[in-house]
Amino acid sequence: MPVKEQLVHIPYIKEKAIHKTYDNGYQFIYVPKKGDVFNVSTWVKTGSIHENDENNGVSHFLEHLMFKGTERFQPGEFDKAMESMGAIINAATWKDFTYYYVTGPKGDHAKNFEKALDMHADMLLYSTLPTQEIGEPFDPTDPKSTANKRERGVVIEEIGMRSDQPWTKIYNALNHMMYPDEHPYQRDVIGTRQIIGSIPRDEIVNYYQHWYGAENLTTIVVGDFDYAWLEERVLHYFDFSKQHRPSASPTFVSYSTALSDIGKRFDEIQGEYQTSFFILGFHGPHSGDLKETSALDVASKVLGEGRSSRLYQAFIERPKEPIFNTISCGQSTFKLGNVFFVQGNFNSADTQGCLQAVKDEIQQYLTQNPIQADEFQRAVKKMKVDFAETSETASGISESIGESITITGQLDGYVRYPEVLQHLTLEDVRQAAKRWLSIEQCYTTVLVPKGEQ
Repeated sequence: MPVKEQLVHIPYIKEKAIHKTYDNGYQFIYVPKKGDVFNVSTWVKTGSIHENDENNGVSHFLEHLMFKGTERFQPGEFDKAMESMGAIINAATWKDFTYYYVTGPKGDHAKNFEKALDMHADMLLYSTLPTQEIGEPFDPTDPKSTANKRERGVVIEEIGMRSDQPWTKIYNALNHMMYPDEHPYQRDVIGTRQIIGSIPRDEIVNYYQHWYGAENLTTIVVGDFDYAWLEERVLHYFDFSKQHRPSASPTFVSYSTALSDIGKRFDEIQGEYQTSFFILGFHGPHSGDLKETSALDVASKVLGEGRSSRLYQAFIERPKEPIFNTISCGQSTFKLGNVFFVQGNFNSADTQGCLQAVKDEIQQYLTQNPIQADEFQRAVKKMKVDFAETSETASGISESIGESITITGQLDGYVRYPEVLQHLTLEDVRQAAKRWLSIEQCYTTVLVPKGEQ
């Protein structure tokens, strides 16, 4: 029986959503949406935030392995069954969460949906993580290794592809500056070749059993269903009674969100590239502060999102011979504090001059030429349109709700977003920009062509 039930008004949805929390901690959210398409997703409150230097990457590795079979279903059976009904399946791992979803046509008498729900729940609760699918431990630096690498090899290849990406290089370098040692946000979500190549199956199983329990999972269903039938089916398939788990409940990481000045604020790295890449990072507000987060979203829209933004106009549109190829900005929402970033690519040996020009433009935005009323109004209008478009699809609704409840612990980040935007003022945005985007608080990483300095 549920210990808590809420009826929630979801923007642009006529009927109220139902949010239940059961006595084992498991949460279920149903969003009624007319039509034949359903989306079922389950969000796990763990990602790289609960890793350490010894198992970094285990959350992402486990995400891969979850599709490798259960006692009831063989490896690949889930994928084939969903593809045969025209459904889309996928999963993702990030710093604060891991989630799995299926989107597809519910079929006659909801048969497709029930099949998807059954296999989705079985995968999450009863994955067997077979040794032959994980692969043998091996040294990824040894080109002569003859180990049966299986999924280890797949993930290590993915790590190699990412390691060659310039944006990954500067983002990871930025994280190392912005957070103190041992902070989980320092680490790359995907992990390292050495850890993925050597991590024992037992450690992966222990991590799975520790974090994939009832109290750590939230299932969201968006679609057109009879609620009584739907809840009965969800609780039938998400039957946690047969799980083999340690008796101790998961201990959640607690880190201060008020990070002190840790010294280093500039890092330059070199690579085999023809142009230079940079990223500026600023610590932002707490994700649960909806007003401040939304105000900074508006500031981002005006400063560096789209062709009409100030940074795009200043560095790409107006110059007769622009040296910047791309420039943009945005805000990432995290459980332990948001991050505002400005990133771009330029073609010039004058690295410091280019970076200073960007910082001068940001400084102008905060002081001499702050955001204007017409810019504010256009940005808010565009954000309302973007939100409405996201709310048109079952997958868009599900993803927004899942991210909100997993990161902030509540639905307000999605449900109250239009209301918060409606009451936001020009002065709110100006003050938020001043508070969080001061150049003195900026961390900078630049990747320059090898040989340049």
